[in-house]
This record gives sequence, structure tokens and C-alpha cells, in this order.
Amino acid sequence: MKHILFYRPEIIAFASGALVMIFEILWSRIVGPYIGTSIYIWTSLIAVILWALSLGYYYGWKLADKRSDLETVSLIFLLCSGSIFLLIIWQHEVLRYISFQVSDIRISSIIIALILFAPTSVLLGILSPIVTKIRMTDLESTGRVVGKISSIGTIGSIIWTLAAGFFLIPFFGVSLLLILLWVTCLWFSLLCNPKKYIFLQIFLFFGFLICYLWHLQITEDNKLAWRYIFDTPYSHVTIAERENQSIRDLYIDNVTHAGMNLDSSELVYEYTKYYHLFDSLVAESKDMLMLWGAAYSFPKSFLENYPQKNLDVVEIDKDLTKLAERFFRLEKDPRLNIYHQDARVYLNNTPKKYDAILWDAFGSYYSIPYQLTTLEVAQKKYDLLTENGVVILNVIWNLKGDKAAFLESEYLTYKRVFPNVFILPTRTMSPDQTQNIMLVAVKNPKNVPNTISNPLHAQYLSKRIYLDIPKDTKILSDNYAPVDSMIAKMSIN
Repeated sequence: MKHILFYRPEIIAFASGALVMIFEILWSRIVGPYIGTSIYIWTSLIAVILWALSLGYYYGWKLADKRSDLETVSLIFLLCSGSIFLLIIWQHEVLRYISFQVSDIRISSIIIALILFAPTSVLLGILSPIVTKIRMTDLESTGRVVGKISSIGTIGSIIWTLAAGFFLIPFFGVSLLLILLWVTCLWFSLLCNPKKYIFLQIFLFFGFLICYLWHLQITEDNKLAWRYIFDTPYSHVTIAERENQSIRDLYIDNVTHAGMNLDSSELVYEYTKYYHLFDSLVAESKDMLMLWGAAYSFPKSFLENYPQKNLDVVEIDKDLTKLAERFFRLEKDPRLNIYHQDARVYLNNTPKKYDAILWDAFGSYYSIPYQLTTLEVAQKKYDLLTENGVVILNVIWNLKGDKAAFLESEYLTYKRVFPNVFILPTRTMSPDQTQNIMLVAVKNPKNVPNTISNPLHAQYLSKRIYLDIPKDTKILSDNYAPVDSMIAKMSIN
């Protein structure tokens, strides 16, 4: 025990570095459901965290010249626990209010980071100069002590960054991990000064439990008849049933991604029915590929409707597949092959040929995987298709105006590779309505029949639009794909 107490400054440096990085990794899970996880979000977070740490270092050295003792460190950890407590209690209210009031995600992400994450980061930044000063014994040891404390803090950051991403978040989930961080700060406050703030620590601990239980009670969502929450390595997942409706929905980062009728096999969302168009566009099709599984709504419909056809599904998140088997009636079938890997990696490496490639891959409403939108991907899909193959992909955009920027670029990108490209609005022909729009790219220009035997497919294809693309529209490529910038325009009302 004496050895542990002697090395308290080094332990504190290691812990503060760890807490900063766990806090930073948690950021994407906390804000993702409200404003996405685009490059703008990470840029704002990194900038605010660095600013907060630099502010903490500055005032930490000032404070260290006056009070460099473990009692001060204990108080700072106590304040950290308080700021994390406020984050736990207020996060959803702050996120809802800011995301609603500030439509530009570039601005809202900075404001959210300043309110929710900067206070704790400033306090953690203050710790490093103080524990460095505590460990110093003379001027000759200054360089050695500063280097030692800095390296220990950095090692703590590295180890716990890996631990948070690989183990802690998938195992504990966001809410429980925040509580563990809060308890950790209280424990370190006690370690640094067991007697000074003991009554305040006990008061805060039990006060937190009471407030947290009360908070859970008043924030219970009464609109959902049933709910299951789970954190995967990639997403925060909620599975919920609608009150007075026989529908079960899958939410990924609080955005609806799929639904299932509990009383029938009919597809819930209209746009998913458009994927069946491949059967009218590709004669005698046999092998299909779908990029995105989630609740496996369309794959289940595919297996039911085409007993002689095969479907490969690429879903990066293995846990989503397990949840689909548990909650969405996904069953193993020899005609269904599931590959748990990144869709771009699969496209780059598979030697298999397909009659149709279907895409419905969204990170969130405000986050589209840019690496799946580029010219190189369009070319790869073209190469993987059979002679009469077709690509059908879903985008959520407007038909015209500033909020059609991504649709126009994606259309032009596929037009550069495929001889026949058109779009199908799934809800309305209004240019100002944000909706699911199906982009269809046909490898054989003569492969779209004039007459369609399936009346529903004929109705869908009757809405076919060939876009007149503005001259300044850019083709998306691996080198230039400003998808996040286009999405930012979508978020501005």
C-alpha cells in the first residue's frame, strides 16, 4: 500500500491521460444520435479538446506555483466527478436543444463540445502540471520529471484509447461507462486525500444515485411499448415496438434504419420495395449482392419471394446480425451468405460476379460512408456485374436545389461509368421534399424493357427521371469526396 501511495503522482498522470481519451472516444457515441459522426464532428471535438487541455495546462501551472499538493489534486478529481455527473444528467436535453436550435452541424458540434466536454477536459488538463510539480525535488531533475510524467500520461492515453474502442464501449455501453468514469474520479479523489473530502464524496455518491434514478424515471419514453438498448462496436442500437402498432423498429444512433411488421412479412418502408426492381430489370438473374444488413428487412423478403435466387449480404457489424436473428426473424438459409466486413473492402477483394448490387449503407442521417460513394466504387461495381447487371442504391436527398448536391454528384459519378442512369423518387415528385430516392445504374443500355409485366414495378419505373446536372457539379472520387460538406447543407433548414 505504501508503494501505491508513493507513486500516486505517476498513477494520477496515467489516469488523467486515460480519462481524456476515453472521454474523447465516448464523444462520438454521445453526439452521434443527434448530429452524426462526420468529419466536421470529429474536427470540432479535437479542436475543443485541445483548446480545453491547453487552457487546463496554462492554469494548472499557475495553480502549481501556489498549491502543488495531493489535497488540490483530490479537489480537482472531485470537480471532475461533478462535471461528469452533470454530463450524464443533462446530455440528452442539451443535445436535443442545440441540434434543434442550431441547424448547421459545424456550429452545433462546437457548441455541444464546449458545453458538455470542455469543462471536464480543462480540469483533467490542470492535473498534469500539478502532479509534475509534486514529483519535482530540485531544478536538476526538472527535465527528467517533466518527461517522465508526460510519457506516463501519453502511455495511459494510448492504452485506454485501445481499451475504450475495443472492449469498454462494446462491453459496458455509453451510459454505464460514463457512470464508471464518474466513480473513478471519486475514487481518485479519495486516493489522493482520504480524509479531507470524505463527507462530501459520500454525499455526492448517494446524491448522484438518487438524482440518476429520478432522471431515469422522468425521461422514460412512454411512446414505446417495448424497448431494448444495446451498444455494438460500431453503433448505439435501440430496438423498439410502436405503441398500438404491430411494428418493431431498429434505431442506430437514434435514427430509424429498419422496421418489421410483427403480424406479416410485408416490408414496412416503401423505398425498400424498390429493390425488387432488379427482378424486372435483369432477366434470369441468379446472384445478388446487398451492401448493408441491419435488420435484414429486404434480405428476408428476397428469400421469401425468390426461391431459386441467391443473395450475399455485406454487414460490417456482426452484432447487428445477431440482433436481427434474435429480434427480426432472420433465419439461416443456404441461399443467404453474410460477410461481416467493410463493404468497400469486400468490393475490392471479391472475385464473384453479380446480376444486381443493392446499396442501403448509411452511418446515420447526417453521416454517409464517403468511401462507398466514389467513382472508384462505381467502377468496381460495374466490373463485378454480369453483362446485363444493375445497381440500385438509396439516397436521402432532395430532387433539386442546394439539398440536391450529393444526389447530383452521385448521379454524375455513376453516369461517368454506366451508360444508363436514372432516379426514382419514392414519395413525391416535389423538388423541395427530402425523401428516399433510388438511383438506378444499368450496365447494358438496352436492358430496360419497354413493357414490365409486374404492375407494381411498372408503376415504380413510370416515375423515372433523367437528371439535368448543373455544369459545376463535381464527380466524387477517392481523392475528392466532400460528402460531409454536402451533408452540412442538408442539416441547414
